[in-house]
Amino acid sequence: MNAIVALCHFCELHGPRTLFCTEVLHAPLPQGAGNEDSPGQGEQAEEEEGGIQMSSRMRAHSPAEGASVESSSPGPKKSDMCEGCRSLAAGHPGYISHDKETSIKYVSHQHPSHPQLFSIVRQACVRSLSCEVCPGREGPIFFGDEQHGFVFSHTFFIKDSLARGFQRWYSIITIMMDRIYLINSWPFLLGKVRGIIDELQGKALKVFEAEQFGCPQRAQRMNTAFTPFLHQRNGNAARSLTSLTSDDNLWACLHTSFAWLLKACGSRLTEKLLEGAPTEDTLVQMEKWPWGGTSSLLSWQEELREGNADLNQPRGAFGELTL
Repeated sequence: MNAIVALCHFCELHGPRTLFCTEVLHAPLPQGAGNEDSPGQGEQAEEEEGGIQMSSRMRAHSPAEGASVESSSPGPKKSDMCEGCRSLAAGHPGYISHDKETSIKYVSHQHPSHPQLFSIVRQACVRSLSCEVCPGREGPIFFGDEQHGFVFSHTFFIKDSLARGFQRWYSIITIMMDRIYLINSWPFLLGKVRGIIDELQGKALKVFEAEQFGCPQRAQRMNTAFTPFLHQRNGNAARSLTSLTSDDNLWACLHTSFAWLLKACGSRLTEKLLEGAPTEDTLVQMEKWPWGGTSSLLSWQEELREGNADLNQPRGAFGELTL
């Protein structure tokens, strides 16, 4: 499926940001490419799910391969990012999974390496966390256009004991150019994305409850209610999602989930050529034929299927009428 799945976050300091995205690459790997991994960049997990080899190989890409090199990356600069805006550490090459059945690669990193894809994902991220929002600011929504692609977006909150309102705002978006396919995939995407969100929220809730039990923030904020607003905001530096969920393998798990989502959603709907009723133009054309029109042709086709008609029968009738 030609789509991109991304996790986005609304940072109180920098606005909407893309945290993590997974895209599909159809170009096959060169022969021997699997042996190019350096010893320090080996496989982190050997797993197969839905026909995808979830080895999550981490290998450095060259700029020609679409690498996320800092000098050529279309993403924001380090000075414009905080811990809450960053997913993979500096120099992290990302994650790659290989589909053995179709020779498709699923590549995950913080931002798409292609400038045009980066712009599309960036715009979808901003819209999903600003103007294209469900009532209550949590739930699924569909938006998009032919130029920038169509988006299935699901916004949700993650508990954070240090955030204003004790929660932070995230979204998971799926972007593709095929509007009909995306709409038909709505029930499937809603169920699977909701499962990913529930898992993230469950992990964050455990961390939130543990922090509140050790040091209740609500009572502490009540005692400092008259602290200037700007001081409070500057002191509330966003925390990374790995810190909020206490899961060091979070991004590897999200890569696995997003890669499986792209493969499963792409294989669940297939096109088949079926023999159906003739079109309106065909019926009009058949009515003009001098050997009996639509009814005669349909009855001849039915007899032909049953093996009781001659392939030359319409031609004979046509010839007799001509004479």
